Amino acid sequence: MQENEQNKRNSEDEPELGALATKRKRKGPAERMWAPIKLHLDENYHYVSKNWGLRFLYYFAIFVGMPFVYLYYKIRWRFKVEGKANVKLVKKQAAITVANHVHNMDSFMLTYPFYPNTPYFVALKHNFEAFLVGGLVRVMRGIPLPEDMKNFERFTTQVSDTLQNTKRKIHLFPEGEIAPYSRELRPFKNGAFHLAVRNSVPVLPMVFVFPAKKRVTLIVGKPVCVQDVPGTEGLSEPKQVAMYSKYVKDVMQKMLDDYYIPRGIDAKENAR
Repeated sequence: MQENEQNKRNSEDEPELGALATKRKRKGPAERMWAPIKLHLDENYHYVSKNWGLRFLYYFAIFVGMPFVYLYYKIRWRFKVEGKANVKLVKKQAAITVANHVHNMDSFMLTYPFYPNTPYFVALKHNFEAFLVGGLVRVMRGIPLPEDMKNFERFTTQVSDTLQNTKRKIHLFPEGEIAPYSRELRPFKNGAFHLAVRNSVPVLPMVFVFPAKKRVTLIVGKPVCVQDVPGTEGLSEPKQVAMYSKYVKDVMQKMLDDYYIPRGIDAKENAR
């Protein structure tokens, strides 16, 4: 009896980040690519890289390469951003950003409203191992997600240190896996909201929408703090995280509905 109660308490206290590494049904493009070099995440690995060489390459890519990439997005997908002014609401503080994961290029698309100081983004480990793509992910401030629980403590500590001591943004896809051109939100994992609650930073919700076939628009919502969620005051951290996750998902669903419904677009159909 006591053992069962202890296990229940441990389960409630377990960081929600572990859910991010659960088995996925869908494979993204990087998972299907050749991965000649394996990434070893050990006790000496810096998840939030402070390597000066990578910093130089980042700024080189941002100022030399990304303007052409953004131009390509505008031509290829008529990409645009709505609600860009909401980014300014978290400009002077750290924050967690979240979005639906619905396009092979969405990790780079969401950098546009933050340019030139783009968010770090949490990506699955195989993205760092894929040929050529892995190097680009590293340069563009990717943070590998550990596949085993023993490394989550170091991952959480380093990400939390960044959120507490800088004004940087950390991006996570709460759906976990990609579903290209999906107009529906899928179940959320709670890792992003666990980090937000633990470090007392707001969550900035964003959604990708599809005005027409092969067109992409990013809508940026207003930041949401855990204090904005009714009924969370005085609750335990796991309960706050769960309610926070549901609340932000509802906010993002409303953003989708407010976009699609007036246009007569059926959000239950994929825009493939």
